[in-house]
Amino acid sequence: MNQDPLNTRIWQTPEVFPPEDVLRELENLMRSNPDLWLKFTTDGIIVDYKPSRYLNFEKNPSEFIGKHHSEGLPGYLSVIAEEAIRYLQNKKNQVFWNEYKFISSQETRHAEARFVVLYDGFIVSTHRDITERKRLEAAFLESESRFLSMAQNAADSIVIINSEDKIQFFNKAAEKAFGYKQTDVLNQSIELILPLTENAEYATAKDYYSSDSIFSNQAPKELVARRKDDTIFSCELSIGEFKTNSGTMYTGIIRDITVRRLQEQEIFHYRNHLEELVEKQTSDLKIAKEVAEDASYMKSLFLANISHELKTPIHAILSYAELGNLKAFTANPEKIQEYFQIIDSSGKRLLDLLENLLDLAKLESGKMRYVYEKNCLKDTLKYVINEMAVIMNKKHILVRIDDSEERWESEFDLERIQQVLRNIISNALKFIPDNTSIEIKKINSEFIPLKKTQYVKGIGLQIRDFGPGIPPEDLDKIFEKFIQSRQVKAGTKGTGLGLSISREIVNDHNGLLYADNHEEGGAIFTLILPIKQGDFI
Repeated sequence: MNQDPLNTRIWQTPEVFPPEDVLRELENLMRSNPDLWLKFTTDGIIVDYKPSRYLNFEKNPSEFIGKHHSEGLPGYLSVIAEEAIRYLQNKKNQVFWNEYKFISSQETRHAEARFVVLYDGFIVSTHRDITERKRLEAAFLESESRFLSMAQNAADSIVIINSEDKIQFFNKAAEKAFGYKQTDVLNQSIELILPLTENAEYATAKDYYSSDSIFSNQAPKELVARRKDDTIFSCELSIGEFKTNSGTMYTGIIRDITVRRLQEQEIFHYRNHLEELVEKQTSDLKIAKEVAEDASYMKSLFLANISHELKTPIHAILSYAELGNLKAFTANPEKIQEYFQIIDSSGKRLLDLLENLLDLAKLESGKMRYVYEKNCLKDTLKYVINEMAVIMNKKHILVRIDDSEERWESEFDLERIQQVLRNIISNALKFIPDNTSIEIKKINSEFIPLKKTQYVKGIGLQIRDFGPGIPPEDLDKIFEKFIQSRQVKAGTKGTGLGLSISREIVNDHNGLLYADNHEEGGAIFTLILPIKQGDFI
């Protein structure tokens, strides 16, 4: 062969060389190639063979050279050769390509075959083992499938964009976060969800992700994102870059940090107002301590009073019973009768106290039963006043009542409202001086009952005494259980249960009971009851 450098460029200009030189050069090239190759006539006769360390037919070349491919080649390869020869008869300048599987050492392997027509009319085929390439392709497809599955089911929004800022992938979390379907955003600009108008510190969309950007760094970027409905939210963007055949791609992980921002603001607020918070909590603790001490004081006072109230009548009953027993045969009948009267009075006092305690227990457990009927509030009031006439006459107390002919009708439990009026008037008689009066007048009012939302028509009473009044800080406390006004000292007659029981009864009637002080002196108790109970039952 001509060794002149200008005449050795057979691969670039084969047309200027004799065909036999070109053919020889091609054969030399093929023999240096690690692939297996076969040479055929156009009739399918095998005329030459180059073995490969990776591919072989496990036959001696003498067994198939000179024979038709259908006799010398395995069946699967003979079918491919026949198809290739037919194809190349009319398309001599093209390449026929195919892949096939074969068994080698009990292992399935893959190969690709390429058939071309040579200058002298022969057909040559090259066969390359591509088992490793197939394995890598399968691994890549599995990895890609795994990545897509992970990306689709990730908790954060994942978006893939190309170097032209166009969205190429949009996972389910992104669809939920932004309100778009993936089909709505494919090939749309990333500015659709990360608008530059809301992120003025970035000049272009590429500044969000490009490694060439002056804003690029390893730390996530905090941006403002926009949903389909034009609402915006704070987000954190983390960027990853990877290369593909079509160019550089960018994976963006977008996380909604709205809650985190609020938590950070709250922490900042607490950190900068810690001293104020400590002072407030200290103040709250002081108030709670005072309330607890006050409650403890009132409970102790109640126990002292209730102990006294229980022991006094019991002591009187036992003492006079013992005295009567000793003097039964020596004392005159009048003296014995006096003993029995004291025993009777003490027993009734003890019974009243126990009934109050039982009423309180029933009210607290919700077991108090009421019989609501239409009654006259004025007649009820007069009945209670007549009951207490002896006490009033003894103290020279005058009761003034609005005694018009109008009936003061309402639906209530007669016995329980008598108990309420009895407690209110008894409370007044404890504190007002002798030779004074109690004024009672009727009122009509629309009010909102406790735990209700609508006004109802009501009728009621205002009972004013001319005593010392009630300390302002005790106006609500006197209705609490175990609590009396601070004007009541241990040993004073009364347990502090009457007004508490009265308010509970009135509340059960969907009414109101409260106390106030008159501007000219004395206390005023106001009782209001709904005219009809039907709306509440």
